[in-house]
Amino acid sequence: MVMQKLRGSVAKIFVWVIAGSFVGLIVFEWGMDITGLRTRTNVLGEVDGEKIMADPYYQRIQNQIDIRRSQGNGEITDQEMDQIENQVWEEMIQEILMLREIKRRGIAATDSEVISIIKDNPPDLIRTNETFQTDGYFDMVKYRQALSDPRNDWLPVEQYIRSTLPYQKLQNHISAATIITPEQIRWEYVKKNEKANVKYIFFNPNDYISEDIQIDENDIETYYNENQEKYREVEKRRIDYVLFPLIPTAYDSQAVLNEAQDLLVRINNGEDFASLAETFSEDPTAQGSGGSLGFFGKNAMVKPFEDAAFGANVGEVVGPIETQFGLHLIKVEEKKTEDGEEKVRASHILLKFEPGSQTQRDLQTKAMLFAMDAIALEDDELDELIANDSTLTIISSAFFNAGGFIPGIGFSNDISQFVFNSEIGAVREEPFETDQGFIVASVSEIQEKRIKPIDDVQISIRNILRADMRKEMAHQKAAKIRSRMTVSDDFERIAAEDSLEIKTTTNFTRDETIPSVGRDPEFIGTTFSLNDNEISEPVEGIRGYYLIKLVNKLAIDEAGFETQKALLYQQLLNQKRQQSFTYWYAHLKEQAEIKDSRPNRS
Repeated sequence: MVMQKLRGSVAKIFVWVIAGSFVGLIVFEWGMDITGLRTRTNVLGEVDGEKIMADPYYQRIQNQIDIRRSQGNGEITDQEMDQIENQVWEEMIQEILMLREIKRRGIAATDSEVISIIKDNPPDLIRTNETFQTDGYFDMVKYRQALSDPRNDWLPVEQYIRSTLPYQKLQNHISAATIITPEQIRWEYVKKNEKANVKYIFFNPNDYISEDIQIDENDIETYYNENQEKYREVEKRRIDYVLFPLIPTAYDSQAVLNEAQDLLVRINNGEDFASLAETFSEDPTAQGSGGSLGFFGKNAMVKPFEDAAFGANVGEVVGPIETQFGLHLIKVEEKKTEDGEEKVRASHILLKFEPGSQTQRDLQTKAMLFAMDAIALEDDELDELIANDSTLTIISSAFFNAGGFIPGIGFSNDISQFVFNSEIGAVREEPFETDQGFIVASVSEIQEKRIKPIDDVQISIRNILRADMRKEMAHQKAAKIRSRMTVSDDFERIAAEDSLEIKTTTNFTRDETIPSVGRDPEFIGTTFSLNDNEISEPVEGIRGYYLIKLVNKLAIDEAGFETQKALLYQQLLNQKRQQSFTYWYAHLKEQAEIKDSRPNRS
């Protein structure tokens, strides 16, 4: 009942705040299942007898793929797909182990704790919401005003805190014994503040690219035999498929145009533009905003949209305007000139050109008839079926692993399961429905689990061995030069004699990136181990070899250290607590009995 006082009518400003948020807790992303999907009967693994089901696993993988696609990262590679699958798998194991531990310890979020957090210490997802900020900073006054506004619904915030707080309390329990010593605090300050600058000569392996380096076949075979785990492959399969693309027909496009014109008539007859935008616009941002786009200047929108908006009068509704996004009805709300630039404030209703339900049914029927004909073929060849239809093409995929990701198609657990449970030539009677359209697929080739043959990898091995030899040549040159240096001044003298470039750094700390060097641990570690004017032995860095001469080291500011001790203590404490919790979880996982029954994970 206490929490009821914080609940009012729905406030749309909170919808985006909570949507998609979960336990981004300090160390782990727990990956709880908030999808509400129906659980399948197929089991992908177990954690101490608790089953991991296929549906939530594949749904989370799809979510990750969707995020990457929305960020414009292009086609996902096999390696990236493996990373996504393993990340999701680890999240689901973490969820089971953490929830079990929370229950075992009797950890829960009490009403008083939730109220205290909401009132006095709101989470970051609230603090970073522009609604509660002034000049880019969280404004407690604005926040308290929102708390007291009965129109705002705080139930999503309450639910979020109730779900995350037990994890925070668990971490506090585990890391409560963390101790930070004065020596650790001082070392942290030294790492960030002691500075050095050096002169160095870089011996670049790439300088030997033009060398005719011959690699013995026996060396290739030796490397291959010693590194076979690098070349182990799970079973892979390949398909031939025909895509029936799901694109709008002329009828569908006319239907969208008719809808836009009907809406324009309703607007001209006095209906509220914002209300119609909330109901009909297919721009997701229209929900809660009435289709408002705020102020924008020239070149901020696609040209047809921009021309219409800047060409209309204030209060005028223009359209429908066609862009690559669909049809727009645009209402110009206001115009102004700011810093010499003309700007427009406008709202819009977006109607997308999309296939209608009848188009989808017709295409599915066409694909189904094609699949039935393909099944009836004795030689299981699709070529005959497309001979008389110029709109269809047979596409051959690359080899792919079980698990759902198919090159050229994307993620489809249905296709993957069919392919890896069928024989060569098999075709499913029911077409596969994807974002691109309907697909009729035939299993075309099976590559058994194997270690890649040496013939497939010998070129890459040869390149690796050549790179190693070029690096060794750089090492030998560095060692030869160093052997001639007996006193400090020899560094510059011998470099000049041999036309070697000496580079000089600015002052840098152990935590900084050095121009032309990067954050190279061996370079940095060697630098701070030298005395003034001392010359190092050849240092093997990430890019090649170095000879380093220390110019000078700048000692730390003791007074500055005293003023920062408290802050450093808190930073170190947080860091060590995270490490402590990570080690504890690693031990917890090690003690658990985990069975991984995912396809091709043996």
